[in-house]
Amino acid sequence: MTKPDGAARTLALLDRTPADSAVAIVLRHAEREVIPPGAFGNDVPLTRRGQDSAHRLGAGLSHRMAATVQTSPLLRCTQTADAIIAGAGWTIDAIPNQLLGSPGPFVTQPDLAGQLILDIGIAAAVRRQLAGGEPPDGMRAAAAGVRLVLGQLAKALAAPGSISLFVTHDAVLAVLVGSLYGLTPPGFGWPDYLDGLVMWPESGRLRFLWRGLDEGSHPIGG
Repeated sequence: MTKPDGAARTLALLDRTPADSAVAIVLRHAEREVIPPGAFGNDVPLTRRGQDSAHRLGAGLSHRMAATVQTSPLLRCTQTADAIIAGAGWTIDAIPNQLLGSPGPFVTQPDLAGQLILDIGIAAAVRRQLAGGEPPDGMRAAAAGVRLVLGQLAKALAAPGSISLFVTHDAVLAVLVGSLYGLTPPGFGWPDYLDGLVMWPESGRLRFLWRGLDEGSHPIGG
């Protein structure tokens, strides 16, 4: 049996949301080329397979009206957003948003935070962010960054039945998922390409789903 990829997992989560509700998906970009050691790979593009997967995800979203598509300004994210839009047949443009990357919601001093990530790796940096206490050098507290992201999502969740897409990076998505669920890796699955955190408003709260975990909720914008 073929293992579901990120696009299939995200679409399966979307199927569990109310059909008449506005939905937001915070999504890791599609498969990219290899990032050279000691670099951040800001200009590393998607692979051909990544382009195809993002286009296929877009086709699976085509039955929904797009409220907004926002993306990290980095190439692998903008290419993902454009491929999804093309696959869905939407007639909107992706909007670059630095809250989703470069620097993202958790970084306040890119030089310091970037060096930390190069020194210890993304997974270790995420675990340190989720551990509580003082945030790592060059970063804001995880809870403060999450509030920034949720505030953006709350603004997009307006039109019933619409979908809002936010394309970001694994380091951003992992902290968001871990904070909302109160878990650290490996307590939740590390975001793979095109894995998405699916969210919708209900009864005054923001409901959310992540692969392999139960539905959770959080105050809207809180």
